Amino acid sequence: MTKKMDDFKEEQRNLLLALLLILVALFAFDWVFPSQKSEVVSVPVTSPDPLPETVAQEAVMTDSSKEKNDPVSLELSEKDLSVPMENPLIRGSFDISNGGINALSLSTYKETTAPDSPNVVLLNKDFYTQFSWMSSNAVMPVVGDQWKASTSDLTPETPLVLTFENQDIKIERTISMDEAYMITMTDRLTNLKETPVFVSLTGQIVRAIDHAKPLSTVHEGFTGVLNGRLEEEKYADVQDDGFFKETTGGWFGLTDKYWQTILILDQAQKVNVSFVHLKDNWFKASFETAGMQIEPRQTITQTTRTFAGAKDIDLINDYQEKLGIPRFDLSIDFGWFYFLTKPFLAFLNWLYGLLGNMGLAILVFATLIRIALLPIATKSYESMAKMRKFQPKMKALQERFKDDRQRLQIEMMNLYKREKVNPASGCLPLLIQIPIFFALYKVLSVSLDMRQAPFFGWIHDLSVPDPSSVFTLFGYMPWPIPSFLNLGVWPILMGVTMYVQQKLNPAPTDPSQAAVLKWMPVIFTFMLGNFAAGLVIYWTWSNILSIAQQKYIMKKVGVD
Repeated sequence: MTKKMDDFKEEQRNLLLALLLILVALFAFDWVFPSQKSEVVSVPVTSPDPLPETVAQEAVMTDSSKEKNDPVSLELSEKDLSVPMENPLIRGSFDISNGGINALSLSTYKETTAPDSPNVVLLNKDFYTQFSWMSSNAVMPVVGDQWKASTSDLTPETPLVLTFENQDIKIERTISMDEAYMITMTDRLTNLKETPVFVSLTGQIVRAIDHAKPLSTVHEGFTGVLNGRLEEEKYADVQDDGFFKETTGGWFGLTDKYWQTILILDQAQKVNVSFVHLKDNWFKASFETAGMQIEPRQTITQTTRTFAGAKDIDLINDYQEKLGIPRFDLSIDFGWFYFLTKPFLAFLNWLYGLLGNMGLAILVFATLIRIALLPIATKSYESMAKMRKFQPKMKALQERFKDDRQRLQIEMMNLYKREKVNPASGCLPLLIQIPIFFALYKVLSVSLDMRQAPFFGWIHDLSVPDPSSVFTLFGYMPWPIPSFLNLGVWPILMGVTMYVQQKLNPAPTDPSQAAVLKWMPVIFTFMLGNFAAGLVIYWTWSNILSIAQQKYIMKKVGVD
């Protein structure tokens, strides 16, 4: 009997500690590595060339890449071999010489909430795409002015048609864009020789990034679906060895928290994909097609797409279905519980569209989740209420047999049997809810609609921490403070609700467990101080709903 009691108490202790560790692990990463407000981090280039000559060769650049020595801006000069491109969502320029995008800003997203804030710049001289044809026995275009352009700009109504022709080959390149973030490049190659021509296409995304940037729980770096499998590599992961894979179809590119630049391959074609570190802070994601043979007077067609823009789940789903892009929705980091996170995100966005306020959508979302989990939570709270009801009897036993541990364990087990209470039954329902907690946390982390979405009062952006820090007198004394002291009103409210909720639960009989639980509200208050305000508001409101439900159940079972 004693051994069973020891084993039971050990299992109970382990279960409780496991729950605490899971919750701490879920939130501690963002506390130690707080996310920055700026999602796209590009560093200034110290040399006049974006890439030194040796690196340019590694990047499979043509001689015309030297045109990139001049800084690229959205205001193009007459010397630039670039064509302006614009639709309702993006504005930028297409580089004729290198067949890629050398500038792109997002027309509907601002860097900050300030009225005069500039638009988010996704692609520039430190972050661009390139496409080029290579051949072992034909002269391919290498200089920008060898291409002839049909128009002076690129819009959804006016595609850009580029032509190149010499004694070996003729290339007709058509670049078109839709009303959103998809740019399609279709090349038609005709062999003008009397012998076969062997060609292959290379495409790449080149980026300079400060990889000392703080990390976050949302994946940022290389991503793609190759051979039907999701591949994710952080910048540090490819620092030494790189990533190389042969794939048939798929897609790949570079992703940030809210934005991404993705190359979408011909789904029937074999290509070699690589993610590599070039030099210093330069990285490259690239592909090269298998060699293609073009017979004399034969014409082949090659189509490649580029997605450059915001990670809008509705748009991404639409592209996945209409263009047949395999698992394109995985470009959004839904985490381990994809089957929960994706529908949760869709439902939250629907509530936002219905209510017009993301903060209200989060409150309604939390309420509906709490209602859905009502049977599980009720079972847990009933068990804890019964434990609290006969807690005086437990304390009396502890006092009576404080010098006889073996007898105390036997009497405690008998008490549990007489009261028909399983002390672990209060924890087990929480295990069922853990996947839901993870999924909800991920939803609020990746939701594009939460970015710069205002709530009421002083919360002007739900995606950044509550700015009303008590250590700066709620913003009236804006002196610098360590990030862990960033305690706004909402994190403090969360800590208070967590403390109240803890007081409603029966205190652990084990002193070490009691000591750990006593400090949990304080620890979580400091941790959540650096979390997005939307996450803290959700957590606080969820605690309030739990307190109301728990007090009702305690009254129902007769607990004072």
